[in-house]
Amino acid sequence: MSTEGSGASRAGEDGLHNEDAFLVEEGLGLYIVCDGASGAPAGEVASRVATDALERFVENAEAEFGSELHEGQGALAVVVRAMDHAMAALAEVERSEPERLGLATTITMLLAHGRHGVIGHRGDSRAYLIRRDRCHQLSVDHELTVSVSGDSSDERDFEVFALDLKPGDTIVLCTDGAEEILHDRDIVRVVGELTPRLIASRIVSAAHRRAPSLDATAVVVRVRSERERGWLELSSLPEGTAFGHTLTR
Repeated sequence: MSTEGSGASRAGEDGLHNEDAFLVEEGLGLYIVCDGASGAPAGEVASRVATDALERFVENAEAEFGSELHEGQGALAVVVRAMDHAMAALAEVERSEPERLGLATTITMLLAHGRHGVIGHRGDSRAYLIRRDRCHQLSVDHELTVSVSGDSSDERDFEVFALDLKPGDTIVLCTDGAEEILHDRDIVRVVGELTPRLIASRIVSAAHRRAPSLDATAVVVRVRSERERGWLELSSLPEGTAFGHTLTR
């Protein structure tokens, strides 16, 4: 089995200031949504720092551990360490830029390979599983604590758990601006018929219509068997268009 994903994001009413960030890296099986905390200094900086730190850590882990990265407890350990690394990256920004003390962001990430997936989660962004036309919320909302530079506490404010994947599954990672849309039966009903890119765009557009003041971001991941052709293979790109598997906003 393999995964194929896409993401979409839209700023709130001003259309300029978006504190969300997302990443789709199919080569690593890595999918991330982060929402910088409103009211904290530079929420858009926090979400980007965390996203970049997670990607770098998993990329380095892939090079170091190879296939072991995706095997059971190995994948769980990597996601725990990646989340720790993201928190450390926020703390490092605070130490070097004291005016940004209190950086905070949600993190909801999926590391997937074959039948195995691992979710890492902190804050009130969400992870959903859509299976056989039913939507299941995987993550539990919890209070987002801010990063405090120099804090040596070993207590973690995030959760990491394994997920068994099946062909036809759709996983949606989204910020709180988009989460209500996942309760819309019209969205859930068509996820298996449309591309991940189109589903992500529909979720974000519907979220913006419902709550235009909020940033909204969604990453949609489809699980398919090796016998299925991916949406990218079935689509022809315009001539001369550059294309890569990593999409970031």
